[in-house]
Amino acid sequence: MPTLAGAAIGTGLAAIIALAAWRTGSLSRSGALAALLTGGIAMSAGARWGAFLVGWFVTASLATRIGRRAKEAATGDVVAKGGPRDAAQVFANGGVYAACALVGLTGLASAPSPLLAMMGAAALVAAGADTLATETGTLWRGQPWSLRTFGTVPTGTSGAMSAPGTAGMVAGALGLAALAHLCGLIPRAHVLAVAYSGIAGATADTLIGAWWQARRWCPACERETEQSVHRCGAATQWCRGVAWLSNDVVNLLCTVVGAGTAWMLGPR
Repeated sequence: MPTLAGAAIGTGLAAIIALAAWRTGSLSRSGALAALLTGGIAMSAGARWGAFLVGWFVTASLATRIGRRAKEAATGDVVAKGGPRDAAQVFANGGVYAACALVGLTGLASAPSPLLAMMGAAALVAAGADTLATETGTLWRGQPWSLRTFGTVPTGTSGAMSAPGTAGMVAGALGLAALAHLCGLIPRAHVLAVAYSGIAGATADTLIGAWWQARRWCPACERETEQSVHRCGAATQWCRGVAWLSNDVVNLLCTVVGAGTAWMLGPR
């Protein structure tokens, strides 16, 4: 069990990282506060939990920042949120990981510690694989196709796939699972299972995004978007999908599927 002093040091490190991310534009103010909470929990759970979270955040931030202007120009009409990550995005991506760390930290788990670590790693790998799929596909500017209609859709549309994006998803899952092992969070024997779980979560994200994620319509531009207020300034109207199922909720479900798959594959 981590000591109180270790938890205090870990929370202090999380505060420094969150502040740096806010100052560099990777996180909004609310995102930095959410990162402080999730990071503080992970750091308090032990160095291996904290190290993997930091490594994941650096990887995701770099992927987002590479070619950011070109990617924002390509997706600005479609995606609900751009720029720094806010609190909802931080919790959607890292909430399940922090929950697994917290359960292990408090000793409330009936599951063995290796299984909890595997589930937490898989949740974060799923979020990272989904991010890298999106960023890779957008950067390559290939024409994605919808899983729902099988037709081409604008770049940045949720529930769409492209060859570069799929390659980025698989490579990201394998790389992040290997990083989890290097950080000491999971043994080498669990790397492929965690990578598979991450791919399962990212794939579920795409399927849910294609069939059930809320879509809105801009009456001024006469085009579909995920934005409640379109980039043109016009208020949009719900047109299909589940009204409350936003991209943040879909991202949270991605991590839940990743953790759940790891639970099914993990040790007992």
